[in-house]
Amino acid sequence: MKSASPAFRLAERGVNFEVSMWAIFKGRGGAFVASGCVLLAAGGFVAYGLGLLAGPDRHMTRYHAVFSSTNGLDDGADVDLGGVTVGRVRSITLNPETAVVDVLFAVQDDLKLPVDTAVAIAAPTIGGDNALQILPGKSTKTLTAGATILDARPLLSLEQQISNYIFGAGKL
Repeated sequence: MKSASPAFRLAERGVNFEVSMWAIFKGRGGAFVASGCVLLAAGGFVAYGLGLLAGPDRHMTRYHAVFSSTNGLDDGADVDLGGVTVGRVRSITLNPETAVVDVLFAVQDDLKLPVDTAVAIAAPTIGGDNALQILPGKSTKTLTAGATILDARPLLSLEQQISNYIFGAGKL
């Protein structure tokens, strides 16, 4: 005859196997609390990761600008309006078919750009990096997200700026 399992043998002797949850928790309370903290931390990381999936542009509107030259402008450059940084340049790509440069940039969602807006590459300070300057128009109609701004002015060299000042009656 096969020998009975230890649990069966103990039940034959009148030992009660019913254990309350409180008895289990009482001996391992710290482990349950630590496990709960780990689960909360993991949930926090999941929420943070889902926020990152939306990307840094989740509260930004993207636009394109078409330039003949983006000399001096880099990915990640500031987008300024009236001396205030309102966005970032996301990418600069050359269209090989048309030989023009497409600049993708993002600005804050609450900033509504008129349809006659222009953009220019300029240095906000003498020693600073170049930035994409927004020159808002006067139209009451606004650009839709993803629209392309065709009035894009490339960076003028120092020589060109001096020439414009001398021969353009002081207008830079």
